[in-house]
Amino acid sequence: MTIRRGRPPARPSTPRPAPGPARVLAAYLAATFVLLAVVFALRPAQGPPPPAPAWDYQRETVALEGGGTLNAYARWAVRTTASVTRGSIERQRDVHRLSPLDYLTGQRAANALAGWRERHRLPLEGATLAAVCALAAWGTLRRRPGRVWLAALLMLVGLTLLVTRPQTATTLAAKAGTEVPNLLLRAAATADPSKSVATAGSPGEGGVGSPAGAVGGATPAPSAAEMVQRTVATRYWTAFVGEPLSRLQTGTTVLATAPPAAKAGVLRTLRGRVTAVGDWAVGRRGPERAVIATLALAYVLPFALALVALAMLASCAQTLVWLLALAGPLVAPLAVDPRRRRAVLRWWLVPLAAALALLAGAALAALAVIRVAELTHAADAYLGMLLAGSTAPLLAAALAIRRLLGQRPARPRALPSTRSPRQPAHRPSKPVILRGGAA
Repeated sequence: MTIRRGRPPARPSTPRPAPGPARVLAAYLAATFVLLAVVFALRPAQGPPPPAPAWDYQRETVALEGGGTLNAYARWAVRTTASVTRGSIERQRDVHRLSPLDYLTGQRAANALAGWRERHRLPLEGATLAAVCALAAWGTLRRRPGRVWLAALLMLVGLTLLVTRPQTATTLAAKAGTEVPNLLLRAAATADPSKSVATAGSPGEGGVGSPAGAVGGATPAPSAAEMVQRTVATRYWTAFVGEPLSRLQTGTTVLATAPPAAKAGVLRTLRGRVTAVGDWAVGRRGPERAVIATLALAYVLPFALALVALAMLASCAQTLVWLLALAGPLVAPLAVDPRRRRAVLRWWLVPLAAALALLAGAALAALAVIRVAELTHAADAYLGMLLAGSTAPLLAAALAIRRLLGQRPARPRALPSTRSPRQPAHRPSKPVILRGGAA
């Protein structure tokens, strides 16, 4: 046995495995969510948003006549339904129109950087030329082979592009986040076999895409993506707000498909001709109004929450795409060095592709939610019509089935056996000893 003095040899440390793409994407999304929350809290949106054409749901007037507690509750419920539906549509429109971080602070930061560059133009140009010459000389005169100098030179070129063209860089980065949902909508319009989505919103046909309210008719023609989104949003609004509001005012859905500007005239005409419509309009059907308004609010709430959640996820993905696209001119040159290509793939290229895929998935899921909502509403309407016309036969069939089940003879039970059960033999628990023998 040999005794050695000193510290024991250190155990070889095993390197930690690199995080996978899912963990990297989740961490990036969490960071972008926190960043958006901080920006919204510290620098809220200032000034009006970019101009957008007014759609039919924005011209809708949600108002009910009648006094009393039930009419007041129905008025509150239908206004809440309209507000929730309008908010979900607005959030989806924002996903297709603008990138949140670029709208909140990107353009202002780009303008500030452009002004600072103009004030310090000569020093920046001199420092850039000196850095380029130094990097070129270092790469030429150094003895060890490598491409670090080339990566640094390309990063300097990318930084120069970002500083000299900040507005263009931010605009292109924001367009990368908004073009994916619009491309998906255009693909949906092309793949529609009935062409109902593509033609329902086309201008000049009197549909939802007609440029009503345009000043002098100078509004540019909407794109295919905007036409699809307008058509889908109008159907969604009509199903969950227009039809319940028409039932609250007339008892039927006659006002659901009427243009917003013509609904008041149609309601006035119906009130003058039909007495039942007048009773609904002035609020004499308070209990029925309360039930209809409650069902409409309960119906639209889960779909609206799902659309808002998908819009939030899409906004986080757009913010991540905007940040990674801006970092592209600085990070992509690192791929020139073979030792850093894996890190570039793991921390920049793969998260950028995953963010674009997540954005496309959120847009497709929003279309699926709206479609499921429309199908559910249509199925409920058809089922209501079927049950309303078949109430008496259903009741008669239920009573007949119940009577037949009551007259059905009971199932015979097993008869008891005539043979008496065998009695167990009596055995003494303890042996009894008698004189003359043992038993």
